[in-house]
Amino acid sequence: MQEFYSIAFSPDGQTIASSSRDGTVKLWDVKTGECLKTLKGEKPYESMNITGVKGLTKTEKVTLKALGAVEL
Repeated sequence: MQEFYSIAFSPDGQTIASSSRDGTVKLWDVKTGECLKTLKGEKPYESMNITGVKGLTKTEKVTLKALGAVEL
């Protein structure tokens, strides 16, 4: 089940935009319930492996993970 943070209707009432925990925004057709498009923000450090990296503070690690870095 998708967990939504917020939703909003388009001015014409035909589309809903939803934001969710995974950082995506989805556009939905109100009549059919079909997902029209999924928008995902760019993460500049997507999949960068920071396992074993030395000299990073906990805050820096959290920030890098938010920007897409991973620890395997």
